[in-house]
Amino acid sequence: MRYSSMLVGTLLVGSLLVLHSTSGCGGSKVTNGFSDDADGGPNGTGTGSGDGNPGSGSGSYGGLGSGSTPPPGTDAAPIPVCPTGLQCNVSCSGGGTTSISGKVYDPAGKNPLYNVVVYVPATPLVPLPKGVPTGGDACECGALFKSGAVVSTATAVDGSFTLTNVPVGSSVPLVIQVGKWRKAYTVNVASCQDNAQPDKSLAFPSTVAAGNTNDNIPDIAVSTGGADTLECLMLRIGLASSEYVAGPGSGHVHIYSGGDPTGFSLGGSPESPPMPGAPQSSTSLWSTQAQLMPYDIVLLSCEGGETYDANPPALEAYLNAGGRAFGSHFHYSWFSGPLESLQNYSAPADWNNLATWSVDQGDDNLIGGVIDQTLNGSANPFPKGVALQKWLSGVNGLGKGMPAVPSTELSIYSPRYNAKVGPANTPSQPWITADSSSSVSGSTMYFSFDTPIMTAPPPPDSSGPTYCGRAVFSDLHVGGDPSTMDSSPPPSGCDNTDLSPQEKALEFMLFDLSSCVIPDTMAPPDAGVPPNTPQ
Repeated sequence: MRYSSMLVGTLLVGSLLVLHSTSGCGGSKVTNGFSDDADGGPNGTGTGSGDGNPGSGSGSYGGLGSGSTPPPGTDAAPIPVCPTGLQCNVSCSGGGTTSISGKVYDPAGKNPLYNVVVYVPATPLVPLPKGVPTGGDACECGALFKSGAVVSTATAVDGSFTLTNVPVGSSVPLVIQVGKWRKAYTVNVASCQDNAQPDKSLAFPSTVAAGNTNDNIPDIAVSTGGADTLECLMLRIGLASSEYVAGPGSGHVHIYSGGDPTGFSLGGSPESPPMPGAPQSSTSLWSTQAQLMPYDIVLLSCEGGETYDANPPALEAYLNAGGRAFGSHFHYSWFSGPLESLQNYSAPADWNNLATWSVDQGDDNLIGGVIDQTLNGSANPFPKGVALQKWLSGVNGLGKGMPAVPSTELSIYSPRYNAKVGPANTPSQPWITADSSSSVSGSTMYFSFDTPIMTAPPPPDSSGPTYCGRAVFSDLHVGGDPSTMDSSPPPSGCDNTDLSPQEKALEFMLFDLSSCVIPDTMAPPDAGVPPNTPQ
């Protein structure tokens, strides 16, 4: 555990996150960004996992929709191209179907994952683009699913899925994917029955060997700091230590050193000791947008002071192009501008209404975090907040701590209180709010916003502008929970233990950031890999 109390000029703690495979543009139509048709492709229907119910349907084309799939062998539309060596649209007596069921887990094989696309590709998998897609692939989720799908669905809150009308054969390709997290499997499928996969057999990769273009891990840049260990989250969700590299390199967790290396400024401080060879963040990671673009996700670990030499315009350009960012605690200064360090940078003008910001306040004890389940400024449900509540309950993440917080709340150690998101802060959606046990009750512990900033989300049937990137700000820390005993440098200094409750919330957000961006008013569609349409 590494954290500190707030004093001017001393170490403090903070955490912000932006994540995703950098491709996803949530359109203004009710779609997950994978389908060209907001109403779904032919027979593109499926029962919903978006509200947390088990995902049990799939479209013949993997189109998105709602309702139930017509039984195979009745009026189901034919699959345009059946992969070589497989039997498709197998007719079953009594309205039966051929299905694959299972549960998808994180790389550690410990926590099931929500809203993961599961599909049988229509053609061999195409290598995923490196970095934030540009050109014709910019802000297009389809850039990540160019192989199309014979059938597809998405996992429910408990990670479960049932994929129906699947091809029959001894080597049926089965792919799990969210953003640029991807793992390909081959399964034996017998006709007209459910082919259940053993529990813990479907998980995202912990490492990817050179030359393997079917499996993938997003490229994640981490700026380390002197007051938290956000970089260790990757190890505890299951990524191999061999994936950690200093700066650019062949791994997938790219470590940069944040904070003022001279120690003479009023900004944040570096992690000590830093990872050997880690480049300076202010000059090598965010001095230009071009430096950020090779990374699908940028994680900003608290420096114990306002971000040293931040470059908010570069981060905004990266996010607007489809990047993902996650920032914690003192990295609030990216979004508010410096409040106390007198550094010479400012937040973009269109970020002036993300939250009401304050200089550092906090508790060094335990509080409860209330999961926000309604939309900001509305009584309508926030679908992903509802899912987060159910997911945390399912992974034993609620009602913990010593003494235990209420059974429906998240235990948060050493919270900080820099942001309050209210109805007037229209671009932002709170996810977790400090309960009445905190010294600043009602403070926002976790919120997100989509980019480019708009005054209001586009209506579902609009042809207006679309979101492309997403940022998350967190005032809870990886290193806050006393069960976590990290030191530095990473990865050797990381405590390879189970995720603490507050880290489980961060894991949910990490994989959510990896998915295509859709407005917070919408539940994630059940599935939507586009059909294989030969050109």
